[in-house]
Amino acid sequence: MIKVGETIYLELKEDEGETKRLRSKILDIEDGRLFIDFPVDEVNSKPRYFLEGTQFRAIFLGANHVVYLFETEVLGKAERKVPMLVIKDPGQEQYIKIQRREYVRVDSNVDCAVYSPDNRFEPFTTVTSDLSGGGMALVLPSSHELSPDDHLKTWIALGYQSGETHFIAVKAKFIRAYKEQEREIGSFQFLEIDESDRQKIVRFCFEQQLELKRREKLS
Repeated sequence: MIKVGETIYLELKEDEGETKRLRSKILDIEDGRLFIDFPVDEVNSKPRYFLEGTQFRAIFLGANHVVYLFETEVLGKAERKVPMLVIKDPGQEQYIKIQRREYVRVDSNVDCAVYSPDNRFEPFTTVTSDLSGGGMALVLPSSHELSPDDHLKTWIALGYQSGETHFIAVKAKFIRAYKEQEREIGSFQFLEIDESDRQKIVRFCFEQQLELKRREKLS
């Protein structure tokens, strides 16, 4: 279920009650142990070092974009080709599944530029209303000239909690428009997208979902 090369997120409860988010990668799996890169802080990208017995909540994205979490702790360090942190793998029976949707759709305002490949309408900039690995909803300008089944090209600016920004180029099809809180929203299906770019969107949605769950716990 969890594989070598996958990104894993670690949540650490600090002494002052704040929850720190860290990011790492699975380098090896062996006998109930996960060998990972030394985790980096999601805010400043600085590596962190932890003592044996430090406890975390670990989160990863499994097959079919299902999010799993489990409780773990530091077992020690390993000196191989590169230094590694060793954490406990409690086994699949202890993994908690968060959701099952093929692509998680999250409400998020992401900057987006929209163009017509055949110049059917004037380019415009806007924001998303929601986003997933399979499509998105955009806030449409009042003077838009889109019709159902129109094809378009979009540039999406994804900002991650680490401070990284990725610009994703996607070809999409306009499905329909609907009203939402006095705004006109357009629903779009992705037609052509590089799979690595789709995974960037999935990662963004994953981070947004985790942040929402963190806020719900604090409220």
